[in-house]
Amino acid sequence: MQIHRRAALALALTVAFCLSAHAKKPVRTPSPPRAVATFESVGLYWSPGANPGSAGCALQYRSLGETAWRLALALWYDSRNGECRGSVVQLASGTTYEFQLTAGTQSTTLTAATWSEQFTIAQTISVGSQSTTLNVTQSGSPSGYVLYQADAGAVIDVANSQVVGINIDANYVIVRGFTVKGAQQHGIIMQPGRHDIVIEQNDVSGWGRYASTNSAGWQLGMGEDSGITARCYNGVPEVYRVVIQRNAVHEPRYGANSWDTGHPAGPNAISMYECGGNNVIRYNEVWSSDQQHYYEDAIGGGNNDSNKGFPGADSDLYGNIVKHAWDDGIEAEGGGQNVRVWGNYIDSTTTGVATTPVAIGPTYLFRNVYNRSRQLVNVPLDQDDRNNFAKSGTWPKYGDGRRYVLHNTLLQADPLAPNLYPQGAGGGAMGSGSSEPMTNTVTRNNILHIWKAWWQSINDDGGAGNDFDYDLFNGNIVSYRGAEASGIVGTPIYAPGNGWQSESGGMYQLAPTSPGSGTAVRIANFNDAYAAPDMGAHQLGTAAMCFGRACGQSAGP
Repeated sequence: MQIHRRAALALALTVAFCLSAHAKKPVRTPSPPRAVATFESVGLYWSPGANPGSAGCALQYRSLGETAWRLALALWYDSRNGECRGSVVQLASGTTYEFQLTAGTQSTTLTAATWSEQFTIAQTISVGSQSTTLNVTQSGSPSGYVLYQADAGAVIDVANSQVVGINIDANYVIVRGFTVKGAQQHGIIMQPGRHDIVIEQNDVSGWGRYASTNSAGWQLGMGEDSGITARCYNGVPEVYRVVIQRNAVHEPRYGANSWDTGHPAGPNAISMYECGGNNVIRYNEVWSSDQQHYYEDAIGGGNNDSNKGFPGADSDLYGNIVKHAWDDGIEAEGGGQNVRVWGNYIDSTTTGVATTPVAIGPTYLFRNVYNRSRQLVNVPLDQDDRNNFAKSGTWPKYGDGRRYVLHNTLLQADPLAPNLYPQGAGGGAMGSGSSEPMTNTVTRNNILHIWKAWWQSINDDGGAGNDFDYDLFNGNIVSYRGAEASGIVGTPIYAPGNGWQSESGGMYQLAPTSPGSGTAVRIANFNDAYAAPDMGAHQLGTAAMCFGRACGQSAGP
């Protein structure tokens, strides 16, 4: 999707985080609350019947059996449909929680259990090496999954003779441990109508079709050919409740063009198109070896002009290492309904996380780390336009959903000689031009360190309903009067061994003497575990952030 550069971040928000970007609508009939869980998050929905105003719906939670309630960020009230929506994050897996929702004099409670990390295996099918497509057709059930397990050293290499390497046409299945090479179009594909699928610990490479050769002699691939994918276009049944975890997806057969020759077009690493929600994409590693084999979008999908989009409602993307895309590192665009994107390391992409638009909302971007940005390949680094960490526009027909941008860190790698400027983002949180302004967006506690201080750390492109404040930034703020009233103008100072040199090693703590150290505004459920929260993604004194395949626990026995 098209990217507009140099959008600036300006964020001013009350501690309650409860602006409403929509006019009041007629009172609607109350409805019972509901919850949709993943491993570490729960999305909540409640129509209280009366508009609670800018405060939204107050929210408390506790694990079952606890006495004390914990405060969470209030649910955003969407007056378009009279519904309070929002998420509780950073929960323990396999745990039952109670939630209490309050709007004025009304109150309601419900319980929901997060997913267990362990999936019960009812049957294991061992698979050796083969040169034809592996068709996964044996379904399990809610009480027991069918595990398709690669034999030690097994390789599925279809040598460009088969459309896909692994074709998943079953429910309640786990596909684990395969090396998948040489597919004509897609390494692994999930067929329409399938659900409850786990794709884990696979290595996917060498997929994709030839599209054209550009003027620089690059062989370009077909758009949407992907290492791991599902496609649900034209009203076919949705694919949903998919877990894609701890996979290596790398080296497509052909790449995408850079922005020098127009909007990038080419392969993706992980994608889903117009599919269902309640998906988790975590702890994957996405990269490519050279600029001629970079992706269009590394992890993404569509459609953007949609109330679905990618990754679907009630979905999480976290803990991934995302590299080498000529467009978006993570493209989480379209509906954005209780979508959570956090704890990812993103490097050598044109944008970090794109959320243009958020049609329904809310979408949460928090504790992501963005290193290098590159948009143009045919000019020296100092003449590149770069791009933005958070591409955050809205569209006339699809937009105005709530967006939260919290505790993210923008790094600035040292210049490469003979260049003078660092290598990181050109902008922080930005709209996508005057036709796609940033609206209904809250920013807090971000480090918006951009490569040129006279450019923009925040630019809403004339959008309304925003609340920008308590960020550390070195660029300009182009927004409403009073934005970043409590923000800090400056640049971060990292503790020894921390900063951009850590790469994906997870160390980005501020030094105690740095601007933003210990001065972040408290946000219920996001940083209230710390006595003195820091700005940025990594809290001083905590363990290294973890990205990629070594993180977390296995879903299998």
